[in-house]
Amino acid sequence: MDRALLLVGVAGVGKSTVAGAIGGILTAAGLATAVVDSDALAQFGPRPDGGSGFYDRLKCTNLGAVWANYRAVGARFVVVSAGIDSAALRDRYAGSLAGCEVRTVRLIARPDRGTGAQTGGFEDFTVVNDRPVAVVAGEVIARAGWGQGQSTG
Repeated sequence: MDRALLLVGVAGVGKSTVAGAIGGILTAAGLATAVVDSDALAQFGPRPDGGSGFYDRLKCTNLGAVWANYRAVGARFVVVSAGIDSAALRDRYAGSLAGCEVRTVRLIARPDRGTGAQTGGFEDFTVVNDRPVAVVAGEVIARAGWGQGQSTG
């Protein structure tokens, strides 16, 4: 089974930066890995008469298509940075990642940074993003169980 990480957290906590670092580490280890910043999947406007949640629906639809394309060329790991704020939206994102075992990781800032509510209660685990990005990325990989020598099969 393929594997996916959804990196979630408040704006500015470093989701995209950590996702890129995770992708670099996995790729360097020889694991075919895609990295997707969900914000890039809904750069569209003005919003048509799609009502509330239009951009989240667009992101999930586009994520499904992008993941299918990456998977077709050999990706078996995908790291997605996303502004997910509910279990229902997390489930929608996970549904877009066909064939993946999905883990949700909440990145949080140091508690003294005052970034507001940092937990959603739907993540598999949290990681404090208060160290060099490579260290944080390594912790996420280890806690997700994606250690060296991982394969899909």
